Amino acid sequence: MSYVTAEAMINKFGETEIIELTSSNGFSLEINYDKLQLAIDAANSEIDGYLASRYQLPLSQVPPFLVSIGCDMAHFHASVGDTQETSRTRTRYEIAIKNLINISKGLVALGGKPAGESAPAPTSQNNVMWVVGRNDFKNGY
Repeated sequence: MSYVTAEAMINKFGETEIIELTSSNGFSLEINYDKLQLAIDAANSEIDGYLASRYQLPLSQVPPFLVSIGCDMAHFHASVGDTQETSRTRTRYEIAIKNLINISKGLVALGGKPAGESAPAPTSQNNVMWVVGRNDFKNGY
C-alpha cells in the first residue's frame, strides 16, 4: 500500500528540502527520485508492518494523518547514512513510530474496520438471574 508519495513529500517539505535531502554529493539542482523512492518504500513497508495486525490491508482510504507520519518516516529514511540527519528528523520519526504503535494497539483509530473485528462475548445458558422478592441465597450462601 502506498501511503507516502513523492508528491506528498514535496507538499509537506517543499521541493528545495527534498532536493537537499536526496542529493548524493551535497549539491544538486533536482530531486534524486531513486533515493527518494527507496526512502518512501521503506516508510510504506514499515507502516504496513504496524497496521497489518489491526487493519485489513490495503486500507480503503488513507487518512491524511497517516500520510503525514509516513512522510516524516520517509524523510528520516532518506537522511540516514548522510550528514543530513538532524535531531528534528529523528524526533519526528520517533513520534511517528509511537503513533503507529498506538494505532496497532487500538489506542488511535484510523476509521474503517479493524481486522478481526470484535464480537460480543457469547453468553452461557446458566446465567445468574436476579428477581426482586426472591431469596436465592439461603443458608448463608
